[in-house]
Amino acid sequence: MLSDPEIEQAAAQLADYRRSDALSRLLDQYAVLIDDYKRLKSDYEEEREAREKYKQMAKDQERNPFVLVLVDGDGYVFNDSLLAKRSDGGSIAAQMLNDEVKASMRRKGLEHCQVMVRIYANVFGLSKALSKTGVVGAESRSLAPFIASFNRSCGLTEFVDAGQLKENADFKLRALLRVYAENSQCKHVYFGACHDVGYISELTPFMGNSSKFTLMNTPGVRFHDEFTKLGMGIEEFRSVFRHAPFDGANQYHPASASGSKSNSGPLPLASPIKQSTNSAGKPSEETKTPCLFYAIGKCRYGKSCKMLHVNPPADAKGTQQSADPPSPSGAPATSNGSLEVSHLLASLPKKDDIPQGHVAVNENNYRLDAYLAPVGAGVMNRLKARVDKRRVCNSFQLQGICDAGDRCEYDHEPLDAEFLPALESLARTQPCPRRGACRLLECTHGHLCQIMDCKHRGGKTFCKLPYLSHLEDVRGVRYAPGVPKQRKATTNGGSGSDAASS
Repeated sequence: MLSDPEIEQAAAQLADYRRSDALSRLLDQYAVLIDDYKRLKSDYEEEREAREKYKQMAKDQERNPFVLVLVDGDGYVFNDSLLAKRSDGGSIAAQMLNDEVKASMRRKGLEHCQVMVRIYANVFGLSKALSKTGVVGAESRSLAPFIASFNRSCGLTEFVDAGQLKENADFKLRALLRVYAENSQCKHVYFGACHDVGYISELTPFMGNSSKFTLMNTPGVRFHDEFTKLGMGIEEFRSVFRHAPFDGANQYHPASASGSKSNSGPLPLASPIKQSTNSAGKPSEETKTPCLFYAIGKCRYGKSCKMLHVNPPADAKGTQQSADPPSPSGAPATSNGSLEVSHLLASLPKKDDIPQGHVAVNENNYRLDAYLAPVGAGVMNRLKARVDKRRVCNSFQLQGICDAGDRCEYDHEPLDAEFLPALESLARTQPCPRRGACRLLECTHGHLCQIMDCKHRGGKTFCKLPYLSHLEDVRGVRYAPGVPKQRKATTNGGSGSDAASS
C-alpha cells in the first residue's frame, strides 16, 4: 500500500498533467502525421502509375521493330531484265530486294525486324527515258505494271510516284529520313541516294553512326565521295539494280550519229537522273546530253529542247546539206538519199553461217541477228489473224522449249511450217531489253531492225527498236560465244516465255 507521501506525489503529478494538456498535443500531432501519410501515399500511387505507363510504351516500341530502306528511284534504277518483264519483273524485283536486305540484316543481328521499303521516283520521266533505250514501251507511264506488281508483292514495300515536279522525290526522302532516323522502333536505315550530294546535310547529324545507317552502293550509280566521309557503313547491292550507269556506256560501243566511229566513247542516253547545275540552277553545257535528232535535223523541240544542240562540222563548199538521217556504215545511199535497205540486210550473216554456241556481233561487239528472208504479206496476215485469236508462245514455237511448260498462258499448238519464218520476223520486231549487249543463244527478240519500210529509214512503218540500233555497222561480222538461258521453274499462273504480238 502506498504511503501518504507517495499518494500526495501522485496527486500532484495528476494535477500537473491536467494543467499541461499533453494529450491534446499528442492527438494533434497524430492527426498531422496521418495527413502527411495520405499525401505521400497519393504521390507514390501517381509515380507508380506513370512508371507502369512508361514500361508499357517501351514494350510497345519493341513489339514491332523494323528496318527502313529509302531509295531514290530516279538514280537507283532496276535491272533492264526485270523492267522488261513488266508485272512479272515487279514481283521478282521486290522479292530480290527484300532478300538482299535480309541477308545484310542477318549479319547485323537484325533478323527479327521487318523490312519497310520506300522508293520514290518521277515515274513519267523514268518511263520516258527507259522507253528511249527500248527497255519498256513508249506509253507515258509504261512502268505502271511493274510498279503495281512491286507494291503488291510485300505488305511494307512501296514504289511511289513522286510526281513530275523537280525535287519531289528528294522532298519525300528527306521528310521520311527526319521522321525515322530517331524512331526507336526503326532499328536501321538503308539509304539509297548516294549519287546526289544534296542529301549530305540530312545525314551529317548522324555522322559516324554506322550501327543505325548503311549507305547503299551499286555499280550503276556514281557513288559520291562525300558520303564516304560520313563514317557510316557502305554495302553494295548488286542483284537488283543496274550494273551500268543509266546514262553511261554499255559493254558494246554504239556508232555515232554521223555513222563513223568515235574515240570519245558512246553518247549517253537521256535520263531523269539529276544533272549538275550552274549557279543559275540550269544544267551546264558540259553536262548536257547531246541531242541526236538535232544532228540529223529532226529535233521537234527546237530551242526549248533540254538536250545540247551541237552543230555538225561544216562540209566543204558545194557539199549537199541534207536533213535525212545518217546512213548506217556499209549501206550505200541512192541519189535521193534513201537507204538501200536490201543491200544492208544482205550483209547480215545467214543462220547456217553462225557456229553452234555462238552469236554474231559487229566490230563494236553489238549483237547482230541472222538474216531473215522477206515474208509474203498473205502469210503474215494469216499469222496475225491467228495471233489475234490467241497469242502464241515464241520460245516454244521457235526454240522448242518453254520454261512455263503446261502452265504457259500462250498457245503451244503446233504451227504450220509456212508460219514459222513469219513468226520469227514478228518476234524480231520486239526490242531485246539487253540490246546489243545480249549474248543469249535462245533470244527471240530483235537487236537490229530488218523492216524494209522502217520509219527510222524514211519509211512509214512504226518500229519499236531504238534509233541507235539502226546506225550499227553490219560489216566485219564476228562470232562471239553465246550464253545459254538458265532454265528455272516458274510459279503457277506465270509464264516463262514471250508471246508474239502484232
